[in-house]
Amino acid sequence: MTAPDLPDGLLRYLEIRDRQRADVVARTLAAMTDRERALVREAAVMGYVRGAVFGAATARDIPDGLVILADVVSACLEIPDLYPAINNLTSEPYVNGEPE
Repeated sequence: MTAPDLPDGLLRYLEIRDRQRADVVARTLAAMTDRERALVREAAVMGYVRGAVFGAATARDIPDGLVILADVVSACLEIPDLYPAINNLTSEPYVNGEPE
């Protein structure tokens, strides 16, 4: 099934959920100090790059650091018990990927 084959209602739902996740990521990053944000970004990018290189990726395959940062913060928000420091920055915890 390709994206055009999906029902319009499902596509709208997925777009809304993507925006909701992006909003929570933005609020989480905004809750960090500049230093915290820089440290998290550097660690996230290094972990991503190391994993990508291990998987035989090239420099062309690695997205911009801000894209990586948002992706990593989003992943941390979906597993609050493993990443409490990130999850405790905002009052919008996730439960199974859904805002409470």
